[in-house]
Amino acid sequence: MTIPTKQECERLLIEVFNISESELNNARLVKTVAMRIGRDLKWLRDRGPNLSLIKAGSLLSAITIASDKDAKDSCAKLIELGYSNIAEIMNANTSPDFSDGSSVSESEIIFIADKLVDEEELVSVVYKYDHAIEAVNNDPQKSADLERKKKIALKIKSAIERETGKNLEELAIADND
Repeated sequence: MTIPTKQECERLLIEVFNISESELNNARLVKTVAMRIGRDLKWLRDRGPNLSLIKAGSLLSAITIASDKDAKDSCAKLIELGYSNIAEIMNANTSPDFSDGSSVSESEIIFIADKLVDEEELVSVVYKYDHAIEAVNNDPQKSADLERKKKIALKIKSAIERETGKNLEELAIADND
């Protein structure tokens, strides 16, 4: 399993995926939040989650922000570059699924960390989705898809809170870097 370093991820984001400085700053904040959640879960578990995978996946999650087609093209590019494990996480982020009682994996940690960041600010999961749903309320299909993803995000949030005994938003702002 090949996992790019933080420096390699940032180089890919800038040189290969041509993201803007503000998108890079957003990706860095998503990484910080994901690592906080990942470290807490790793501390509580005998095994996993893989923090290197969380670091790379959360930085590179910036490539899935555009349309689904662009996200699929970006994932194909990651596979071409030898990062199929990261592409798998990115695919999971574009069409998430999570069952009650499941253990939270790297994919879910990255997915939920992204939902706690809005541009360069930390926000609640509910805030992020409610504003996104409000922005597309004239499009019933997009609205329904966001409602579905919000339910999944809230299941992941609950699972992390049960396992850590901490409020997810408080965990996201904890200064354990």
